[in-house]
Amino acid sequence: MKHESPEARLIREQDRYIRILEEQLDVCKEQLKAQELLIEEQAQALALFAEALREEEE
Repeated sequence: MKHESPEARLIREQDRYIRILEEQLDVCKEQLKAQELLIEEQAQALALFAEALREEEE
């Protein structure tokens, strides 16, 4: 059985941790993009609603 040096084990664990953080960052970026799209759609819906209210007042 081959034994790993403490330094090699630390580097391997740090690499794994970095990959996990990168995956979490990708998920956060996807969530942010989805939230931005939702905000845009809500703004468009609000604009249509405001326009309908103005037309109703006339």
